[in-house]
Amino acid sequence: MVHGGKGVFYPKYVHTAKKGRENMRELHTERLLLRTPRERDAAEIMAIRNSAFVMKNNVMEVLDKEQMVHLIHRGIDYEDTWYIERKEDGALLGMIAAEEDGVRFDVRSRCLSYYLGEQYTRQGYMKEALRAVLHELFTEEDHLEVVAARVFTGNIASEKLLRSLGFVYEGCIRRCVRQKAKSAMTCSFRYCGRNISRRKNNFTKKLDLEYTLSCKI
Repeated sequence: MVHGGKGVFYPKYVHTAKKGRENMRELHTERLLLRTPRERDAAEIMAIRNSAFVMKNNVMEVLDKEQMVHLIHRGIDYEDTWYIERKEDGALLGMIAAEEDGVRFDVRSRCLSYYLGEQYTRQGYMKEALRAVLHELFTEEDHLEVVAARVFTGNIASEKLLRSLGFVYEGCIRRCVRQKAKSAMTCSFRYCGRNISRRKNNFTKKLDLEYTLSCKI
C-alpha cells in the first residue's frame, strides 16, 4: 500500500454498533457497506482472494474452504477486517484489513491490506472504502499515530490509489518477502490523518500515512 502527501476529505459516515463479540463498527458510505466477515461469505470471498488477479499483487497462499472459514473467524475475533458489500445489490466486492504494523517499534500504528475482485476495480470502490476505514481508525483508536500500506513494485494502480488518499511514499524495503524462491522488494507508504479532527488536543497535529511498494528482484 502507499500513502501520499495531500490532504484527504472525509465525508460523514454512519456507524452501526455490532452485538456480542462482533462489536467492530459497520461503516456506511454512499455506495458501500463495510461490515464484519460472516462464515457464509466463505465461498464468495474465497473466489476473489484465490483469483490470479488478486494473487499476483499479494503474498498469499491459495486457501481451501476450511482455511477460508478459519481466516474469517480470525477476522471476527481480532475485529480488524471489513468485508466490502455493495448496497445496491449486496454483492461482495473485496476486503480491507487493518492489522498491527510489524515494521515499527513502540509506535501506535496499523498496516492496511486490501483487495477487490477484478470486475469491481476502476470504479472508485476501494478509494471510497479506504476513506471510511482511515476515518474510523484515526477517530476511534486512541493515540494512533500512523497507518501504513505496502505494495509490490509495479502495482501502479495501488500506488496511485494510496497517493490519491494522501499517503506519503517512504521508500523501498529490499529482500522483504520471499515468494516462490524469489525475494521481493516492497515500497512503503504512510498516512498520518492530517485532516482528521482528533478528539484530544494533543492529537490535532499532523499524522502520517505510509505505503510500502514491492518488486521482485
